[in-house]
Amino acid sequence: MALLVLLLLITHAGCVGVSGDVSPQGKDQSEVVLAVPLDRPFTFSAPRNQLKAAGFIRGPVVSVRDGTTMTVRIDGRNETVRLRGVSAPELDQEPWGPASRDFLRALVEGKMVRLETDVTVRDQSKRLLADVYAGDIFVNLELVRQGMAVVSTVLPNVAHEEEYRKAQDEARERGYGVWGPRPLIER
Repeated sequence: MALLVLLLLITHAGCVGVSGDVSPQGKDQSEVVLAVPLDRPFTFSAPRNQLKAAGFIRGPVVSVRDGTTMTVRIDGRNETVRLRGVSAPELDQEPWGPASRDFLRALVEGKMVRLETDVTVRDQSKRLLADVYAGDIFVNLELVRQGMAVVSTVLPNVAHEEEYRKAQDEARERGYGVWGPRPLIER
């Protein structure tokens, strides 16, 4: 039965692989791809103890706490999610703490997001560490690109560090967000 399902997935035209490449019908496939239906939304949900093995999950954003922390509904539970590899000003650091929270809120609140984990799945506060995608937007990177967050990678979670550093350099050169003329003021 499993072999039949696998053969159907490999030969079915219009299936999309994890990389987003279309698997053309009739070509010899040397690797198995994740088949995602194109005619309806695809949602992956994993129990909390399988998050590390799963690598990615989806859920709606319930709320945004600050510039790097949000609550996402996963498998019927609210999970606190911390954006991985970036750091934003604290809420009491005017004007950029509240601005970064509001920017993140505009990108994700109420929307379905995809979360991708890395080597370390949770931080010391038990928050889920993830790269967050809202549609085609890589949220972590967009915060850095707009000067609403800075690079803050911690070993062993260094995926995307080069992209973050390039975006941060560009934001600094353009004077965006925290790199602009308005300094941080602690309240």
